[in-house]
Amino acid sequence: MSREGIYLIVVGYDGREPCDLALRRAVEEARFRTAELHVAHVVDVTPAVLLLPSGVTVNTSDLAVARHQEVWDKAASLLDSYDPIKRVDLEGYPADALIDYCEKVGADLLVMGTRDRGRMASTFLGSTSLRALEHAHCDVMIAKPPLRG
Repeated sequence: MSREGIYLIVVGYDGREPCDLALRRAVEEARFRTAELHVAHVVDVTPAVLLLPSGVTVNTSDLAVARHQEVWDKAASLLDSYDPIKRVDLEGYPADALIDYCEKVGADLLVMGTRDRGRMASTFLGSTSLRALEHAHCDVMIAKPPLRG
């Protein structure tokens, strides 16, 4: 158990359909355990200022803020289905940012979706969920959609 005997669940959310499933599963688990739920969105942004061909400059941190807001807007109806939920904006490589956050807050469970890319693609592109399974200090639940036909 995490802080003060309250079970703490962290779910990684990026707005994609597999993460919708992960968020729904995390809410189910939070209800079952009467747990605190933190929904974390991670943006991997290298700090920079970009000069666009039109002469407009864009700060990548502004892009990160916009992406966070876009994801929270998409998740609004799912987030309204449980209380209390803490929204967490993180930056960095998603697996590492989620693992570090879970350790920092003393999470009991990390819930994640899967892209279901297959072994070969994950070998070359990496797997956020696999990295979390190997390195997280808490239990990890991978919400996987049913197999298709």
